Amino acid sequence: RHTISYSDIAQPRPIRAASTVDFAVGRDHRPAQAQARRQTRPAILVSEKLGEAGLEVLREFGDVDCLYDLSPQDLASKISNYDALIVRSGTKVTRDVLEAAKGRLKVVGRAGVGIDNVDLQAATEFGCLVVNAPTANTVAAAEHGIALLTAMSRNIAQADASIKAGKYVDG
Repeated sequence: RHTISYSDIAQPRPIRAASTVDFAVGRDHRPAQAQARRQTRPAILVSEKLGEAGLEVLREFGDVDCLYDLSPQDLASKISNYDALIVRSGTKVTRDVLEAAKGRLKVVGRAGVGIDNVDLQAATEFGCLVVNAPTANTVAAAEHGIALLTAMSRNIAQADASIKAGKYVDG
């Protein structure tokens, strides 16, 4: 993306002699590799359950495969077919997995706060970006905290134990 500055106006750059796309005819004159890159969508592996809304966003961007409960060996055998991997806390992205990707894996997305289940040093060595969603569950954590405070103030745990012991007192 190029922004126009005063120097561009004062000393304009020469216009290229040939365009890569002939808009009048609608033909694309770029090399076949560039055309293929433009037309292919990234392959995304989701290894743990995500909400349907999140999956829909991913499907708009790429080709999504949801393969849950993969063993480390299964993940390593399949990862070379994917450009991106979306994990939660259950999938361990180890050096073996990153090596098995053979350089194709470009990003590991962690749907959650921490990234302790991803080998960051190996990811860096293999040129794989690791990202997370640190604020993804802040609302849920706050709601849980309020629920615990409410349970404490209303003696919910004691009432539960009393009912289970058959000591329910009416009134």
